[in-house]
Amino acid sequence: MSYQTEEREIAAGVAALLGTLGIQAFMAHEHIEVSMQWRDEILRQVGLADLFVPILSQRYYASIWCKQESGIAAFRRMTIIPLSLDGSIPQGAINHIQSTLLQGGRATYEQILPGLAAHDVGFAISAVSQLIAGSGNYRSAEARFQLILPYLARATDRQMVDLLQISQRNGQIAHAGLCARDYLPPLMRSHGHLLPADVRADLEQTLAQYAFPPPAR
Repeated sequence: MSYQTEEREIAAGVAALLGTLGIQAFMAHEHIEVSMQWRDEILRQVGLADLFVPILSQRYYASIWCKQESGIAAFRRMTIIPLSLDGSIPQGAINHIQSTLLQGGRATYEQILPGLAAHDVGFAISAVSQLIAGSGNYRSAEARFQLILPYLARATDRQMVDLLQISQRNGQIAHAGLCARDYLPPLMRSHGHLLPADVRADLEQTLAQYAFPPPAR
Protein backbone atom coordinates (compact mmCIF):
# COMPACT_ATOMS: atom_id res chain seq x y z
CA MET A 1 0.00 0.00 0.00
CA SER A 2 1.34 3.44 -0.98
CA TYR A 3 -0.39 6.44 0.58
CA GLN A 4 0.09 9.82 2.19
CA THR A 5 0.12 9.81 6.00
CA GLU A 6 -3.21 11.60 6.45
CA GLU A 7 -4.92 8.96 4.33
CA ARG A 8 -3.71 5.88 6.20
CA GLU A 9 -7.21 5.03 7.47
CA ILE A 10 -8.48 4.84 3.89
CA ALA A 11 -5.47 2.75 2.96
CA ALA A 12 -6.21 0.46 5.90
CA GLY A 13 -9.72 -0.09 4.56
CA VAL A 14 -8.30 -1.12 1.18
CA ALA A 15 -5.82 -3.41 2.92
CA ALA A 16 -8.69 -5.04 4.82
CA LEU A 17 -10.55 -5.63 1.56
CA LEU A 18 -7.44 -7.23 0.07
CA GLY A 19 -7.23 -9.40 3.18
CA THR A 20 -10.63 -10.93 2.41
CA LEU A 21 -9.10 -12.11 -0.89
CA GLY A 22 -6.18 -13.73 0.90
CA ILE A 23 -3.73 -10.92 0.11
CA GLN A 24 -1.43 -9.67 2.85
CA ALA A 25 -0.91 -5.93 2.44
CA PHE A 26 2.07 -4.02 3.80
CA MET A 27 1.33 -0.63 5.36
CA ALA A 28 4.32 1.34 6.57
CA HIS A 29 2.56 2.96 9.54
CA GLU A 30 1.20 -0.36 10.73
CA HIS A 31 4.07 -2.75 10.11
CA ILE A 32 7.32 -0.83 10.60
CA GLU A 33 8.58 -1.04 14.16
CA VAL A 34 9.93 2.11 15.82
CA SER A 35 13.50 0.83 15.84
CA MET A 36 13.54 -0.01 12.13
CA GLN A 37 15.08 2.18 9.45
CA TRP A 38 11.73 3.00 7.80
CA ARG A 39 13.16 4.07 4.44
CA ASP A 40 15.11 0.84 4.03
CA GLU A 41 12.15 -1.26 5.11
CA ILE A 42 9.79 0.42 2.64
CA LEU A 43 12.27 -0.19 -0.18
CA ARG A 44 12.62 -3.80 0.93
CA GLN A 45 8.86 -4.31 0.96
CA VAL A 46 8.44 -2.74 -2.48
CA GLY A 47 11.07 -5.19 -3.66
CA LEU A 48 9.16 -8.15 -2.20
CA ALA A 49 5.62 -7.22 -3.20
CA ASP A 50 3.68 -8.52 -6.18
CA LEU A 51 1.08 -5.72 -6.24
CA PHE A 52 1.40 -1.98 -5.77
CA VAL A 53 -1.76 -0.15 -4.66
CA PRO A 54 -1.36 3.64 -4.44
CA ILE A 55 -4.06 5.84 -2.93
CA LEU A 56 -3.85 8.82 -5.26
CA SER A 57 -4.75 12.36 -4.20
CA GLN A 58 -3.35 15.86 -4.33
CA ARG A 59 -1.63 15.05 -1.04
CA TYR A 60 -0.09 11.93 -2.59
CA TYR A 61 1.56 13.93 -5.35
CA ALA A 62 2.73 16.56 -2.88
CA SER A 63 4.81 13.84 -1.19
CA ILE A 64 8.22 13.14 -2.72
CA TRP A 65 8.26 9.75 -0.99
CA CYS A 66 4.97 8.65 -2.51
CA LYS A 67 6.11 9.69 -5.98
CA GLN A 68 9.35 7.80 -5.51
CA GLU A 69 7.49 4.66 -4.42
CA SER A 70 5.31 4.72 -7.53
CA GLY A 71 8.40 5.26 -9.68
CA ILE A 72 10.11 2.25 -8.14
CA ALA A 73 6.98 0.14 -8.65
CA ALA A 74 6.87 1.15 -12.31
CA PHE A 75 10.58 0.39 -12.74
CA ARG A 76 10.03 -3.07 -11.25
CA ARG A 77 7.08 -3.59 -13.63
CA MET A 78 4.84 -4.45 -10.70
CA THR A 79 1.11 -4.88 -11.18
CA ILE A 80 -0.23 -1.47 -10.18
CA ILE A 81 -3.82 -0.88 -9.04
CA PRO A 82 -4.22 2.90 -8.63
CA LEU A 83 -7.18 4.11 -6.58
CA SER A 84 -8.05 7.81 -6.56
CA LEU A 85 -9.56 9.73 -3.66
CA ASP A 86 -10.23 13.05 -5.34
CA GLY A 87 -10.03 12.43 -9.08
CA SER A 88 -6.24 12.64 -9.19
CA ILE A 89 -4.95 10.53 -12.07
CA PRO A 90 -1.75 8.50 -12.30
CA GLN A 91 1.25 10.66 -13.12
CA GLY A 92 4.83 10.17 -14.17
CA ALA A 93 5.94 6.60 -14.69
CA ILE A 94 2.45 5.20 -14.00
CA ASN A 95 0.47 7.64 -16.17
CA HIS A 96 -0.40 4.87 -18.65
CA ILE A 97 -2.56 3.07 -16.06
CA GLN A 98 -6.24 3.85 -15.54
CA SER A 99 -7.26 4.69 -11.98
CA THR A 100 -10.69 4.31 -10.40
CA LEU A 101 -12.38 6.69 -7.99
CA LEU A 102 -13.00 5.62 -4.41
CA GLN A 103 -16.58 6.54 -3.61
CA GLY A 104 -16.68 7.69 -0.01
CA GLY A 105 -13.08 6.61 0.36
CA ARG A 106 -13.96 2.91 0.13
CA ALA A 107 -12.68 0.42 -2.42
CA THR A 108 -14.78 -2.35 -3.96
CA TYR A 109 -13.97 -5.79 -5.28
CA GLU A 110 -14.87 -4.56 -8.77
CA GLN A 111 -12.03 -2.03 -8.54
CA ILE A 112 -9.47 -4.52 -7.26
CA LEU A 113 -10.19 -7.64 -9.29
CA PRO A 114 -9.21 -6.51 -12.82
CA GLY A 115 -5.69 -5.68 -11.67
CA LEU A 116 -5.47 -8.82 -9.58
CA ALA A 117 -6.64 -10.95 -12.51
CA ALA A 118 -4.12 -9.25 -14.80
CA HIS A 119 -1.40 -10.32 -12.39
CA ASP A 120 -2.64 -13.87 -11.69
CA VAL A 121 -6.08 -14.81 -12.97
CA GLY A 122 -5.93 -18.24 -11.33
CA PHE A 123 -5.40 -16.67 -7.93
CA ALA A 124 -8.22 -14.19 -8.57
CA ILE A 125 -10.66 -16.96 -9.51
CA SER A 126 -9.77 -19.05 -6.47
CA ALA A 127 -10.01 -16.02 -4.16
CA VAL A 128 -13.47 -15.06 -5.39
CA SER A 129 -14.58 -18.69 -5.21
CA GLN A 130 -13.79 -18.61 -1.51
CA LEU A 131 -15.81 -15.41 -1.17
CA ILE A 132 -18.72 -17.15 -2.86
CA ALA A 133 -18.33 -20.12 -0.52
CA GLY A 134 -18.86 -17.83 2.46
CA SER A 135 -22.13 -16.35 1.15
CA GLY A 136 -24.65 -16.09 3.98
CA ASN A 137 -27.74 -15.17 2.00
CA TYR A 138 -29.14 -15.20 -1.52
CA ARG A 139 -28.27 -11.59 -2.28
CA SER A 140 -24.62 -11.92 -1.29
CA ALA A 141 -24.37 -15.19 -3.25
CA GLU A 142 -25.62 -13.47 -6.40
CA ALA A 143 -23.41 -10.41 -5.91
CA ARG A 144 -20.29 -12.48 -5.28
CA PHE A 145 -21.01 -14.83 -8.17
CA GLN A 146 -21.25 -11.82 -10.47
CA LEU A 147 -17.67 -10.94 -9.52
CA ILE A 148 -16.31 -14.17 -10.97
CA LEU A 149 -18.27 -14.21 -14.23
CA PRO A 150 -15.80 -12.10 -16.29
CA TYR A 151 -12.99 -14.54 -15.49
CA LEU A 152 -14.64 -17.95 -15.86
CA ALA A 153 -13.48 -18.33 -19.46
CA ARG A 154 -9.93 -18.53 -18.07
CA ALA A 155 -10.74 -20.89 -15.18
CA THR A 156 -9.26 -24.37 -15.12
CA ASP A 157 -11.45 -27.45 -15.08
CA ARG A 158 -10.50 -27.94 -11.44
CA GLN A 159 -11.61 -24.43 -10.54
CA MET A 160 -14.92 -24.90 -12.36
CA VAL A 161 -15.56 -28.16 -10.53
CA ASP A 162 -14.63 -26.52 -7.22
CA LEU A 163 -17.08 -23.70 -7.90
CA LEU A 164 -19.89 -26.16 -8.65
CA GLN A 165 -19.12 -28.14 -5.51
CA ILE A 166 -19.07 -24.95 -3.44
CA SER A 167 -22.49 -24.09 -4.87
CA GLN A 168 -23.84 -27.53 -4.06
CA ARG A 169 -22.60 -27.41 -0.46
CA ASN A 170 -23.92 -23.92 0.26
CA GLY A 171 -27.65 -23.79 -0.37
CA GLN A 172 -27.57 -20.00 -0.28
CA ILE A 173 -25.79 -20.19 -3.64
CA ALA A 174 -27.64 -23.00 -5.37
CA HIS A 175 -31.03 -21.59 -4.35
CA ALA A 176 -30.27 -17.95 -5.16
CA GLY A 177 -32.47 -17.01 -8.10
CA LEU A 178 -29.85 -15.59 -10.46
CA CYS A 179 -27.35 -18.32 -9.60
CA ALA A 180 -29.88 -21.10 -10.11
CA ARG A 181 -31.40 -19.73 -13.31
CA ASP A 182 -28.52 -17.94 -15.05
CA TYR A 183 -25.08 -18.58 -13.58
CA LEU A 184 -24.92 -22.25 -12.64
CA PRO A 185 -26.73 -24.00 -15.55
CA PRO A 186 -24.03 -23.12 -18.14
CA LEU A 187 -21.36 -24.42 -15.76
CA MET A 188 -23.30 -27.62 -15.27
CA ARG A 189 -23.55 -28.11 -19.02
CA SER A 190 -19.83 -27.59 -19.53
CA HIS A 191 -18.40 -29.22 -16.39
CA GLY A 192 -21.17 -31.09 -14.60
CA HIS A 193 -19.92 -34.38 -16.03
CA LEU A 194 -16.71 -33.94 -14.00
CA LEU A 195 -18.56 -33.87 -10.67
CA PRO A 196 -19.00 -36.91 -8.43
CA ALA A 197 -22.28 -38.57 -9.34
CA ASP A 198 -24.01 -37.74 -6.05
CA VAL A 199 -22.99 -34.09 -6.18
CA ARG A 200 -24.10 -33.78 -9.79
CA ALA A 201 -27.48 -35.40 -9.08
CA ASP A 202 -28.13 -33.17 -6.06
CA LEU A 203 -27.20 -29.99 -7.93
CA GLU A 204 -29.25 -30.97 -10.97
CA GLN A 205 -32.27 -31.59 -8.75
CA THR A 206 -31.86 -28.22 -7.07
CA LEU A 207 -31.46 -26.29 -10.32
CA ALA A 208 -34.40 -28.09 -11.90
CA GLN A 209 -36.67 -26.30 -9.42
CA TYR A 210 -35.75 -22.98 -11.01
CA ALA A 211 -35.71 -23.97 -14.68
CA PHE A 212 -38.10 -22.07 -16.91
CA PRO A 213 -40.80 -24.32 -18.41
CA PRO A 214 -40.37 -25.06 -22.14
CA PRO A 215 -42.35 -22.79 -24.45
CA ALA A 216 -45.80 -24.06 -25.52
CA ARG A 217 -45.99 -25.57 -28.97
